[in-house]
Amino acid sequence: NTSQQQQLSNATATCNFIACNSQRTQCSSNPECECFSLTSKPSTGICAVALLPCTSVVRCNADNKTCSIDCTVCVNSTRCGMPVCYPLPLANKLICPAIPTTTTTQTTTTTRTTTTTRTSTTTRTSTTTRTSTTTRTANITSTTTPTSSKAEEYKSFYTRIEAELELPNTSIESEYIQMLLLGWFNTGIMTNSRHAHTAAVLNNGKVLVSGGRNGGFLNSAELYDPSTGTWTTTGSMADIRYYPTACVLNNGKVLVSGGYSSVAFYLNSAELYDPSRGTWVTTGNMINVRYAHRASVLNNGKVLVSGGRNGGVYLNSAELYDPSTGTWTTTGSMNNAASVNTASVLNNGKVLVSGGHNGISSLNSAELYDPSTGTWTTTGSMINPRYGHIASVLKNGKVLVSGSYNGGVYLNSAELYDPSTGTWTTTGSMINPRSAHTASILNNGKVLVSGGENSGGSLNSAELYDPSTGTWVITSNMINARADHTASVLNNGKVLVSGGLNNGVYLNSAELY
Repeated sequence: NTSQQQQLSNATATCNFIACNSQRTQCSSNPECECFSLTSKPSTGICAVALLPCTSVVRCNADNKTCSIDCTVCVNSTRCGMPVCYPLPLANKLICPAIPTTTTTQTTTTTRTTTTTRTSTTTRTSTTTRTSTTTRTANITSTTTPTSSKAEEYKSFYTRIEAELELPNTSIESEYIQMLLLGWFNTGIMTNSRHAHTAAVLNNGKVLVSGGRNGGFLNSAELYDPSTGTWTTTGSMADIRYYPTACVLNNGKVLVSGGYSSVAFYLNSAELYDPSRGTWVTTGNMINVRYAHRASVLNNGKVLVSGGRNGGVYLNSAELYDPSTGTWTTTGSMNNAASVNTASVLNNGKVLVSGGHNGISSLNSAELYDPSTGTWTTTGSMINPRYGHIASVLKNGKVLVSGSYNGGVYLNSAELYDPSTGTWTTTGSMINPRSAHTASILNNGKVLVSGGENSGGSLNSAELYDPSTGTWVITSNMINARADHTASVLNNGKVLVSGGLNNGVYLNSAELY
């Protein structure tokens, strides 16, 4: 933060860190510490822990305006080769104490007194004073130089700091570790490479990934276990599916519908995954074949499927799936046929559908589905036509729409839909234009946008949207560039990103934010 930069550049004696110059010389008795110069005042630095994961810290600019994370400051990192947002608690004097100085003062005067009644008198007096001043240092060393993909090694190192310095439990564990480890780390590799697949967070916390494509079209499925960070195969779907939809029903089962198959081409079939058995069973077929459509779980437990494509025909039809009967029924049709649009269940139970493509051009139209009447009504139009965008329902009830591909141009713009007024307003633009990305609502209410593609190819960049300020800030890059991937918010608050396409290469990698 700019204010923190200014406070630090003063380097007053009240600061809880050791000030140093910009040289990479020893500034502490802890060999794990080095001097980081401030971007705002390169001649001044802070003595801080050097073992930062360069791929996971947030990069900052020399303008000092990109460190939005609390208690971080923009410093020059020679090891990382770029300015980074440094977590200030790791510059604490207890972790990086000054190089010790020792002063010892010793004065000895001896006088002894002995009195004998006979012939001699001896007087002796002894006074001993010793003064010793020693600066305390902590013997903290790292037995392993951790890599950016091994967050637990960092956690172990800083937990050891906590133990050796006898700090309160909350000092390192709750504050410092999370700031240091903000970013992306590798996790287990999927059994199959895949993109344009589905991912669903099950009630048991595991993540079910199914379908997609890796050169061939897939019917395979696998499970990610957050407790072990590993993937295991589970039952395969009856149909090969590319660009299907997946919904977790109220009974805990997963409904997968439609998509594209190299065997039957466009599908109207649907099937259910039972987590308790790890198997799939077919359920009623949709009335219409469709792919690149949208599916939404309504408050009454039914599933609304809308739009999509049937070959070269773009659809405005919609239908409802009833889990209690396993059947589909038609409901009101949308006003606009569209594919690759977005569908968001609002807090009032209605479904907002926005944008998409109708085979001729991108759309800026939006409409609302009312489950109580089974009808669609138009609402305010978006400011920009867009498809391949992402919509996120914020905690305040508004809907954030970000990115898009429109007429050969990738967009970085974003806008907000207010259900109370039925209107759209512009909000801050993303740093990078992107389409085919993901957006995840974090536990703190911010929105994490990651990956996608633009005219430069697949992206590994990520950024955060803050609804309280309407602005975006850069966060650390993913390890792999990827588009048409999936992102799932786990029960522990982390975000699992899996698969995707990196400039034509199908990915089986996964990572955690």
